Parts: sequence; structure tokens; C-alpha cells
Amino acid sequence: MKCASVASLAALVDGRILGDGSRQVRGVGDLRSAGPDQIGFVRSIRYAAAARESRAGALLVPEPLDTSCTQVVVGHVDAAFARVAAFFHPQPTAEAHRVHPSASVDPTAILHPPVEVAAGAVIEAGAEVGAGSLILANAVVGAGSRLGPGCVVHRGAVLYAGVELGARVVVHANAVVGSDGFGYVRDARGYAKVPQLGTVVVGDDVEIGAGTAIDRGTLGATRIGRGTKIDNLCHIAHNCVIGEDVAMAGGCLLSGSTILGDRVVLGGHVVSGGHLRVADDVRIGGNSALDDNVLAAGEYIGYPLSEKRRGLRNILALRSLYAMKQTLRDVCRRLGIQRPD
Repeated sequence: MKCASVASLAALVDGRILGDGSRQVRGVGDLRSAGPDQIGFVRSIRYAAAARESRAGALLVPEPLDTSCTQVVVGHVDAAFARVAAFFHPQPTAEAHRVHPSASVDPTAILHPPVEVAAGAVIEAGAEVGAGSLILANAVVGAGSRLGPGCVVHRGAVLYAGVELGARVVVHANAVVGSDGFGYVRDARGYAKVPQLGTVVVGDDVEIGAGTAIDRGTLGATRIGRGTKIDNLCHIAHNCVIGEDVAMAGGCLLSGSTILGDRVVLGGHVVSGGHLRVADDVRIGGNSALDDNVLAAGEYIGYPLSEKRRGLRNILALRSLYAMKQTLRDVCRRLGIQRPD
């Protein structure tokens, strides 16, 4: 188990120490349950009372608080906590070159040591796996796929043939990368499948959530930019282009050839029509639907999608619609004119 001084953790997050910087901590904990060998965090001064009662050895705080705990004052508590937690619980990486006897690794596959291949995993012909990568139980790396260093392909995840992952990409359990896009043409004889001949290219430091499906391009590539984080149960259809540092919450569904700019944030269950473009630095609230391009940075919600302030007014108006209609009926009755339906 890792052990670190509060002073070293403060240096990691550019924090200011109040108290004993030499105190040793061995992990992170919740404010209310952390013990003397753990560091907790106080997101805001609303939790000052809980901080006074905390048994934590140290606390990350946004400003000095009245507590006996050693404090590390930082500008962004959540970001600091994430860095400290990652220090104690780093992303797993292969430390020795091991291939489980039940794994199937094609003789033409290239594993740059160290790589760990767990029980039941399959690495097909011509695939290349970068050093430090973990291919966990029953995962599949398709023929000709290329994985950069430090990747983690979790249990049951499937990379179809020819998929490319950058460095330190994490693919969670049962995700599918490179499945066929939904391409069909209908004629008098029914639906004819359009062969999906492209691939998926994923940049460095991308995380793909459990159960997410990313389709290959029809001819070119579906692309996921560096640093993008995709939550569980999302779907990215063929030929989509996702920018860098994009965040997609659970259940988002993007139709084919959707283009998201850099730093776009999608709340849960945002859906998009096909062939739409979203500009850089757009934030879209959960349960919204895109039916047109979004060409200016800002915050948007609803369906049809509106600028956030206008969208909130629309929602309030809809909630009041029944009362407004009843009022109108009363006015019509007093004036002796026909009531609206």
C-alpha cells in the first residue's frame, strides 16, 4: 500500500498546508468515515460542521476551516481530490509479461512486453498491443488492431478488426469498438446491407464506458479525439467525429456522421440526428435532442434544442400551460364568446 506525507500530496496539487505536513496518509476516504491514515475532501464550506467532526488525518479544503485536521488549501477541491486518489489508485498497467494458458494469441500478433493477457482473452492475427497494456478475461482484440502503450481492455470488451487505440486508452467491460454501422439501402427486394469497410481510430487517454458501442466508418474512420471520456451505454454511429476532451454522460446516442467539436459536454441521454455539427465548447443538458447544427459555444437544453435561458423559460411556460388555458376559458365565458378547445 502506498504511503505519502501530506506535504508531498500538497505539492502534487499545488496546495497550501495548514498543520502537520509530515503526517503520513495511506489513502483517501469520505469526509465522514475517513480514518487518521486517510485524506478526505471538503467540496464547500457547507460541510464545515462535518469537517470539524472528521477523524481524517488530513483534508483538502477550498479555504481554511475550523478543524483540528491538517488541511491542504487548494483552488479546485474536486480536481485535487482526483489527483490524490489517482496517486493512491493509479490506472492498472502490466508489470510483467504474462499470457494465461487459456488465452488465444495468434502467432502473428505482436505483444510489446510487458503485456498481460488474462484467461480466455483472444488476440487475433496481425494485432499489435503496446507495452504495459492489459487484455483482461474474455476480451477480444480483432485482427490487425493496434493498441498503444498502457491500454486496458476490460472483461468481455470486443475490438473488431482494424481498430486503432492510442496510448492509455481504457475500454470497459462489454464495450464494442468497431462494430458495423447501421448501413442499409432498401429496394423492391428489401434491405440490402452496405458493407462497412472503414475503421475506428481512438486518440490517447480516451475512456470508453461499459456497454458502449462505437461503429466503424462506412469507408473512412469513426474518430474519437484525445482525452475524451465516454460514459456507459452510449452509442456512436458510423463516421462520427468526436473532438478532444469531450465528455459524454450515460445513454448518449449519436447518429451517423455527427461531428462534435473540442470540449463539448453532453448530459445524460442526449440524442442527435445524423450529419449534424456541434461547435467547440458547447454544453448540452441531459435528455436534450439535436435536430440542427449548433454553431456557437454556449449552454443548450431541450427539444427542440434552445439556448439554456430560453429553454428554461419554455419549460416553465409548458408547466403553466394548463392553468393558462383554464384562465382563458374563464375569460371567454365571462365575455360570452366561444371557448377554445
